[in-house]
Amino acid sequence: MARRLTFPPKPTVLRQLRAEVRKLATHFGAEERIGDNLALVVDELVNNAIEHGAEYRSTGVDLAIQIDRNGEHLRIEFFDPEMPDPTVHELAVLLAQSANGMPSLDSERGRGLFLLSVYLQDLAADRAPNGGLRLVGNIPRK
Repeated sequence: MARRLTFPPKPTVLRQLRAEVRKLATHFGAEERIGDNLALVVDELVNNAIEHGAEYRSTGVDLAIQIDRNGEHLRIEFFDPEMPDPTVHELAVLLAQSANGMPSLDSERGRGLFLLSVYLQDLAADRAPNGGLRLVGNIPRK
């Protein structure tokens, strides 16, 4: 059964969130290093949501991470309910571009997405059913 963590878009939640993600990874049968990798992925997602979301975040709605076992993988979904549709679309395009290799080190965008693509398979971003961003990917449990 999927486990969902919700949390405010504040840097102060990151330490506890990383610990919770590691626990969930272990709960779903992942090796310790996979839990560490997943915690790194979550840290990147949340930091980006905090940094880049400052321009559109107005109500302080919680962000969410959902983790579930998907065969020999863990499936992670990240939700940013306040992300506007044009930004979701831009992110989806950047994600597709990052699949073609590491972006220029001079580029202001894309390095975080490349990092995510190193750890996550089948990485995709789209509009969540209730609006905002839904980013999903899989990481092998072993």
